[in-house]
Amino acid sequence: MRYLIGIGNYYGRDDSIGLRIAEHIGEAGLDRGFRVIDLGGNLLDLVHYLDAESEAVLIVDSARMGIEPGEYAFFTPDQVASVKGSAGFSTHEGDLLKVLEFAAAAATSPLPPVTIMGIEPAELADEPGISRTLETQLDEYVAAAVRFIAADDAGTESAE
Repeated sequence: MRYLIGIGNYYGRDDSIGLRIAEHIGEAGLDRGFRVIDLGGNLLDLVHYLDAESEAVLIVDSARMGIEPGEYAFFTPDQVASVKGSAGFSTHEGDLLKVLEFAAAAATSPLPPVTIMGIEPAELADEPGISRTLETQLDEYVAAAVRFIAADDAGTESAE
């Protein structure tokens, strides 16, 4: 099974973009050949989808990459490093890369190919909603995410 997993927080403005993309794909019935998951902020639940039965995983989330707000990029976990200041591993703070490291260390078989679609946020705040910048590009993000996870080589290409 292939998975497209949206993560984020609806009360974090553009931090919700991964959830909104997953929601849109599910509601529009675009999840053909893969399963779409709204993971919310429970990153440890991601481990359930990283087993030997998984063919490929695309994680969609907001990510500060130093590009223009609204731009997006596909990358693999080994192409980036976390800049979060966490001192360890905690269930009270989310660090996607640390969860992936934990999953790899605990796994009894190699992890499936994991790719991250990062979308540069325009607005991050403790309130619901999404910026106009990301809202106007939602259809573009959905199309790019579906195209990526539905491709025969999903998980083997790292960038568009």
